[in-house]
Amino acid sequence: MLYNTNMQDRSNKLLKAIVELHIKTAHPVASKILADEQQFGVSSATIRNDMWELEQAGFIHQPHISAGRVPTILGYRYYLDNLLSVSSIDHKEKQELAIAMNKNIRDLAKLLVDKVNLAVIVNFAPHDLYFTGLFNLFSQPEFSDYKMVLSMSQVVDSLEKAMAQIFHNIDKPQVLLGRENPFNIHCAAAIAPLKTKQQQLLTILGPVRMDYNRILALLDEVVKIPV
Repeated sequence: MLYNTNMQDRSNKLLKAIVELHIKTAHPVASKILADEQQFGVSSATIRNDMWELEQAGFIHQPHISAGRVPTILGYRYYLDNLLSVSSIDHKEKQELAIAMNKNIRDLAKLLVDKVNLAVIVNFAPHDLYFTGLFNLFSQPEFSDYKMVLSMSQVVDSLEKAMAQIFHNIDKPQVLLGRENPFNIHCAAAIAPLKTKQQQLLTILGPVRMDYNRILALLDEVVKIPV
């Protein structure tokens, strides 16, 4: 973002608010909503101008006339790389994850599905997969669009090919978005390597509008668990 320091700080705060409100509500974010929250200390007109700047820079876009704004892939990537500070999960959840993982990695996958309401894939090898939670994934608001259902159905059909592309390239928790995501440009994949005797990957698959703070907090804990 090519702004002076004060505008940079405000624009960062604004983009963070837009991303997190969109994640929470699944709706475009209007300037009036942001102004009503009174967290920016500027007029609604100033917020609209700042949103216009963010839109011109490619961080947000207007899905249709008279709508608010939603983050673009570029906006999400900037948020992940510069604005998100991942929270830690509590002790109880840490215990739940450790128990499930030490019992059976499939149990861990099912536990994560319950916690994030998305799909979870475990790679035991490039072409040896276990996945669960597809119903949860398709229950997300994005899949009220029939084209999105078809698009994600193609993802399911090509899971093995997609995982084979990245299996040997993941050494820490990370999020793949847009064209860097081998699954589909319209979804997001949060991936982490597991500390097992053989290389294994755990992937949480969902719409781009996923709760990254929650998901990365869980994955950050999972990668610490030895098996």
